[in-house]
Amino acid sequence: MGIERGSTTVQAVAQRLFPDKGLEQVMAELLLEQAQRKLVKYRSMARQFEAKYGLDFERFRQAVLKTEPGPEMEQDYFDWEMAVTGIAELEEEIRQLKALISE
Repeated sequence: MGIERGSTTVQAVAQRLFPDKGLEQVMAELLLEQAQRKLVKYRSMARQFEAKYGLDFERFRQAVLKTEPGPEMEQDYFDWEMAVTGIAELEEEIRQLKALISE
């Protein structure tokens, strides 16, 4: 399938599924849904680490920097940091997408 044909197919499907919306609006809504799903995943990860260590990420980070963490704790640090960073980035992206959708 060529790019032009694929684009035509995407536009046709978008018009059928979202008849009252333009392609940019459809894309923004689909991206918003995906971002919200990922945000739930990252928040769940962060809560699991908070429960495991009984600390928020910043306190955990300080504790890790003061010690020589084992492999599990080190991996948890990187995974938790990814979750915290992902939460912040996704919250901003969601804010921007909601603003675009409400225009």
